Amino acid sequence: MNKKFLQTLITIILLASCSPAGTATPVATTQNGTATPSPILTNTSTSIPTETPTASITPLPIIPTFTPTFDASTILTVTPAPKAECPKENPEIVAFFATPGVSGHYTMYSAGDILTYLNAGGALAQLRADHLGSQSDSISGKVVDLTGDGLSEVVFDGLWRYDILGCKDGKYEALFGLEPNGVFSIDLEEVLDLNENGIPELIFYSFDHYGSAEVYIVEWAGSKFRSLIDAGTDASTGTVIDAVSTTDHYKLMDTNGDGLKEIVLEDNLHLLDNVSGLTLWLLIPFRKETISLSWNGKNFVDLKQRNYAPPQYRFQAIQDGDRQTRYGNYADALSLYQEAIFNEKLEWWSPERSDYEVYVYNSRFDSEPIASPTPILDNTEYPRLAAYAYYRIMLLHIVQGHEPDAGTVYKTLGQKFSDNPYGHPYFEMATAFWNSYQSTHKMYDGCAAAIEYAVEHPEILIPLGSDYHGSQSHTYVPADICPFR
Repeated sequence: MNKKFLQTLITIILLASCSPAGTATPVATTQNGTATPSPILTNTSTSIPTETPTASITPLPIIPTFTPTFDASTILTVTPAPKAECPKENPEIVAFFATPGVSGHYTMYSAGDILTYLNAGGALAQLRADHLGSQSDSISGKVVDLTGDGLSEVVFDGLWRYDILGCKDGKYEALFGLEPNGVFSIDLEEVLDLNENGIPELIFYSFDHYGSAEVYIVEWAGSKFRSLIDAGTDASTGTVIDAVSTTDHYKLMDTNGDGLKEIVLEDNLHLLDNVSGLTLWLLIPFRKETISLSWNGKNFVDLKQRNYAPPQYRFQAIQDGDRQTRYGNYADALSLYQEAIFNEKLEWWSPERSDYEVYVYNSRFDSEPIASPTPILDNTEYPRLAAYAYYRIMLLHIVQGHEPDAGTVYKTLGQKFSDNPYGHPYFEMATAFWNSYQSTHKMYDGCAAAIEYAVEHPEILIPLGSDYHGSQSHTYVPADICPFR
């Protein structure tokens, strides 16, 4: 396919490699350089305060659940469409676009021209043999049975859109159209029965002018065609996201051992050498993401949910830990929170750092780059993120029934950050949770108190993830800081 592949890596200018000021515990390293966190739990002699909350508990927002891996043994074959009565074919009808002109080229035509031809008695076989499958310089497509009724549909390539034309209620009509916004071109990559339900799927690639692509999967669903990808809900529109981005061609492989092949894609937009200017500030920092679209019985969903490359920045470790907590992967979440606390190799991030990295990237396109001063290390980020990591570790212990360990982590958090002006708000939030939890021993009550604190102090959410953290960052809202219901 015509794509621009990655040509250069962004040169990240590493700043002075100093450990966060006075807060991080030293990190031991193995022979291969892997960081080994020092123990988190220290000084268990301090008593833990308890307090009965006086404020009423506001009902908590519902946290979305995640679809489990599909059991291939439950596959149900889709009922084929009933065979339609179509216009009687007249062999004397010849499509004007099926025969090349005197120049040897075919006439450009539209989906409407095909419908006119078929409804007048034109034969599908003529389209298949004479033109749609030919290698011409005109618009083309495919003729294939997509509904399982024994009749073929026309998949028409309109360059910037695709239409599926089929017979229904005695005549041919447009059954489905795909025209993504802002596309450079769109291609039909493959027609195959990937979910093994007896009905073929169509895989489309929609390219933009930067060289990346949106992938769509479409299938007949018994009464109409529909998109099979469910990549979550668009927060701004409330609609299902029915495509995923990639910078490379997909691979088909069974990655989870369920007997069905997944569609594995890689999204690495940060490395596209022609993404510059205003677009880039939306991307940086950008990590390679591997997307495994797996069939769950209804849709193709991301099997591993945001499977990013290892974090480079401390806030990324925090967000990865929160994400793994949401998925119930508590051991992975704990490891990531420990990384955020102890790994001195993780870099810092700030609005100034964001502006600087964008400038460094864009300067490659200047004939005479102007020097930009290296941003000053943000010493406030570490205590904020580390204190928050301790708070999240406390939650992990409680949800797993390890309350003594949770108490020890809570005391450690207080000892390290109760007097730190940047970490103190997170200790206060942990205290709000702890006091409410101690009164009822219900996670719901503790989360309600912590979320209420975040509502009253929204500034604590900004270092965790906001508009300057890049396009892959989650923008935090109060409900995110305690996901347990």
